[in-house]
Amino acid sequence: MTITLLPIDAVDADVIRKLDVHENQMDFIASNEESLEELAERPECVGFAVMAEGAPVGFAMYALDPDDGNHWIYRLMIDARHQGKGYGAKALSALIEHMATIPECGDIYLGVYPENTRAYALYHRFGFRETGMILGEEKVMRLDRTSK
Repeated sequence: MTITLLPIDAVDADVIRKLDVHENQMDFIASNEESLEELAERPECVGFAVMAEGAPVGFAMYALDPDDGNHWIYRLMIDARHQGKGYGAKALSALIEHMATIPECGDIYLGVYPENTRAYALYHRFGFRETGMILGEEKVMRLDRTSK
């Protein structure tokens, strides 16, 4: 199954708004409605529809954070109906590949709730490691790209 990232403005926003995670994951990620609002308000944010077989199955967003000057994955979500199919790993891979084409993109950061064990395991598998920093209740993880 091929997963692609399509710029968010190429997809009907109402379709993205209807994508949602499992109920037990809702405390771990902002709704797509909130994420779309953030995209509209913050020009540094870049959003994508995660596409499988021509249909949106998730949402991803990254930004060059103005506070610390680092590139962060702000969102990566796969709709509850499409979880467990490997889409999250393929979407993360595609997002990292895309971010690697940004000339000034060094290490990549993200925050993850410790209770979100599936996401933590996925990020760890891709080489993200805890930095020791905590943002709110999220552990900050970093993908070291500078030593590669």
